[in-house]
Amino acid sequence: MLSRLPCGILVVAILLSCVAVRSAEPTIPEEMGKAKILDTASPYVINLADYAKGDGSDETEAIQRAIDALPPTTYKEDVTASHPGGILYIPRPPVCYGISKTIRVVERWNCVIRCETPVSGTRNLPVNHYFRWLGPDNGTMFEFRSCHSLRVENLSMTGMDDVDIARMVSQYKLPPIGKTSRGVTGIRIGPENKARGFFKFTSFSHLNIANVATGIKLGDFADNGPDILGLSFRDVTVTQFSDCGIVAKSGNLCDITFENLWLRGVKGARHGILVESGELMVINMSDGGEDVRGAAIQVNGGGIQVIKAWSEWEGPFLATSSQAPEWTDSTHGSVNYPTILQGVRHYAGSWMVAKVRQQLENPIPLSVIYDRPVPLHLIACSLWGGVSLGAKSMASIVDQGTVFIDKTSLGFTGEGITRYGRIIHYGTRHPQNARILEPYVVDRRNTPGTAPPSSGVWAKGDAILNIDPDPGTPAKAWRGWICIEAGEPGRWAPFGAVAPVEIPQ
Repeated sequence: MLSRLPCGILVVAILLSCVAVRSAEPTIPEEMGKAKILDTASPYVINLADYAKGDGSDETEAIQRAIDALPPTTYKEDVTASHPGGILYIPRPPVCYGISKTIRVVERWNCVIRCETPVSGTRNLPVNHYFRWLGPDNGTMFEFRSCHSLRVENLSMTGMDDVDIARMVSQYKLPPIGKTSRGVTGIRIGPENKARGFFKFTSFSHLNIANVATGIKLGDFADNGPDILGLSFRDVTVTQFSDCGIVAKSGNLCDITFENLWLRGVKGARHGILVESGELMVINMSDGGEDVRGAAIQVNGGGIQVIKAWSEWEGPFLATSSQAPEWTDSTHGSVNYPTILQGVRHYAGSWMVAKVRQQLENPIPLSVIYDRPVPLHLIACSLWGGVSLGAKSMASIVDQGTVFIDKTSLGFTGEGITRYGRIIHYGTRHPQNARILEPYVVDRRNTPGTAPPSSGVWAKGDAILNIDPDPGTPAKAWRGWICIEAGEPGRWAPFGAVAPVEIPQ
C-alpha cells in the first residue's frame, strides 16, 4: 500500500517510523554509562602505582604484594590447576623503586610484566633505572621461578656496584647516589641449589641491567636441575658488571636465545658469558672490557653458538676448560655441545690501537684458546689474535673466510696442531693472502705441502701432497711424500715421480 503513496508522504512515513522505534528503546543517562565503564576494570590488570610510589625509598614489600596480586593469588608450585594470567603495569617512577630483598616472581603463568617505557643511554652514561638495589652485599634483585608463558618488557635495574658507581661519580662529577654494594646479581632464573622450578616459554625484551657483579644467572643448580627452556632475550644490555654478564648454570638448559646483546665489563671483570652447562645461542652480540681478567666467553661445560659479534674485549674472545663433564647418570644435562663462532670480529677498540702505536707487545696474542673433546667451528671470523688448540680438542673446522687481522698473529698453534694436526680447512687457500696462515690440514692422508714434515706426530699412511711440483728440481719432482713409519715426525718416502710428458698434437 505504501508503494502507492506519493514520494513525499512515503519519506515522512519512514522518518516517523524510525522515531517511533528509537523512542521505544530504553535510555541510559550519560553519567551512568561512564560509571559503568569505570566499574568494570579488569581484575587481571595490576598497576604498581596502587602499591608503590617510586620515590627512591625501600618499597620491597609493596612491590612484592603487587607481583603476588597477579592471578592466581594462591598456588602450590607447579601444580595449581588454574592459571588465567594477568598484566602488571609499572609506571615510570619519579626517582626509582627501591628494593632491599629479592623480588620473587613465582608461578606466574600467562602473565605480562610491563614497565611503561624502555631505559637506554649512550655508552658509559648513567640512565634512570626503574629499580635500585638498597640491600646488603651479595643479594639478588629478581628471581623468576616456575613461570610459563611469561612476557617481561622494558625491565631495568641497577645493583649499585661501587666498583663502577665510584668511577661514574668521579668521572662525570655526579653527586653520590645512595648506598652502594658488592656482589649483587640482577636476575636469577630458575632455582638456587634446589632441583625445582621448571621454567618455560618466556621472553624478555628491552632488558637493561647495570652496576652489578653478575647480570643474569640462568639457573644455579648444574647437577640435574629442572628444565629451563624456550627462553628468548631480545635487546638486552648488561653493562658495568664487575664479574660476569651472563652465567649459564643449569643441567637442563636448552633453547635459550639472546638476540641483540650488549655486554660491557668494568676493570677486573671475569667474563661476558660464562657457560658451565646447558646450551646457548647468541645472535648479534657486541661486548667490551678493558683490563679484564678472562675471556669474553668462557665455556667449561655445555656449548654455545655465536652468530655475528663485534668484540672489543681486552683478552681472548673464547676460552675453554678441558675439564668439562661428560653426560653421565649424575651430571645429566652437563653434556658437551659443539662450539660455533660465525661472523665474529674480535678487534677491540681505541685502547688497543693506542697500545699498538706505543709499540707495546701484542695486547691479544690469542683470540681463541680451545681444549675440549668436542668440535670447534670457525666460520667467516676475523680475529686479532691466533687460535690455540689443546691436546684434547677434536678436529676443528675452519672455513676460508676466517682470517687473522694482526700481521704478528700466531695463527693456528698449540699441541692440537703441532702434534695432531687437528684442523679441517674448507676452501682453497689463496697464495697472495698473507693473513691465512699455516698449517691447514684438510685430511691427514691429503695434507698440502712442499716437503715432508720435520715436526709433529704422524701415523703410518699419512701423506703430504706436493702443491709446488717441479720436474726440473729433484726435491720437488714428486707427487708427494708418504709416512712409512709412525713417529715424530716419522720416516717418509717420496711417491709418484713427476716427469714432463709430450702430448701428441
